[in-house]
Amino acid sequence: MADANHQGLILDQFTRQATVFSTAPAITDEDALKVIVEAARPGAADTVLDVACGGGIVVCAFAPHVRQAIGIDVTPAMLERARALAAEKGVSNVSWRQGDVTALPYDDGSFAIVVTRFAFHHFPEPLVVLREMVRVCAPEGRIVVVDTCASEDPAQAAEFNAALNKPPGSL
Repeated sequence: MADANHQGLILDQFTRQATVFSTAPAITDEDALKVIVEAARPGAADTVLDVACGGGIVVCAFAPHVRQAIGIDVTPAMLERARALAAEKGVSNVSWRQGDVTALPYDDGSFAIVVTRFAFHHFPEPLVVLREMVRVCAPEGRIVVVDTCASEDPAQAAEFNAALNKPPGSL
């Protein structure tokens, strides 16, 4: 499980920012969401997991293209926003789960697509989360990570970039 102090900070900040974060133009940009969905090459029979799903925007973007899309996040306020967005968009093939993304509560190979957006820079141990994403992704599945790079700490940025450039089997 994630460090309790860090997790408390994340819960506090994203509870306060749930509405602002999930409605920001950079977060809701339809063209950017389309790029993510297209990069994952979803099929009608696919299942998708969005790791640290926040307000459910990516899950809802995938919903019209897949059998089922699931979002997991540690912050209840973000999941409330996700449920509201799904209702607003009228998508019914989505579900939400509160949980720790360093120990995903899913079986190995459960998802055709595992995605995360704008979350990796918040993880104290991004490689742990990436390994979990690889574990729950089907052998022929796709993993999509979209994020900013940790530029304030060059060592952290180098570690993050190195982890993302390793082949899935080597993690």
